Amino acid sequence: MKLFLLASLVVLAAARPQDLEPQYKTLEDAGILRMESTMNEDGSFQYGFETTDPIQQDVAGQPKQIGEEIAVVMQGSYSFQTPEGQTITINWVADEKGFQPQGDAIPVAPEDPNAAAQAAAFGALTPIEPVVLASPGAPSSLI
Repeated sequence: MKLFLLASLVVLAAARPQDLEPQYKTLEDAGILRMESTMNEDGSFQYGFETTDPIQQDVAGQPKQIGEEIAVVMQGSYSFQTPEGQTITINWVADEKGFQPQGDAIPVAPEDPNAAAQAAAFGALTPIEPVVLASPGAPSSLI
């Protein structure tokens, strides 16, 4: 057992990375053109970054009283370039109404041409009264 443990330690030592120099010495070497982050005493914050890809993101958030709870609401945007060279930008808000993205690249469902007819048909339905079925052997007072 001691031999196995010793052999394992030798293998681990030999397998460790030999180059202890970081791959990137600066953020620019890693392709990061801008990186900012701010946290304020009131709980609000902002952060953003931009890369050489080009990818860009900016976000701001702050605490907000929603009902009896305190939540963090945020708003921001991000953009990136498609392989075809088109820049896609999405602006968004995340608050008590949920995540709400906006942008030309977000698909929009077509309008349902039967929506009015379906609503009229649904409105014309009469409610169905529930029927209670007694199981065999149940007292007659339940029927």
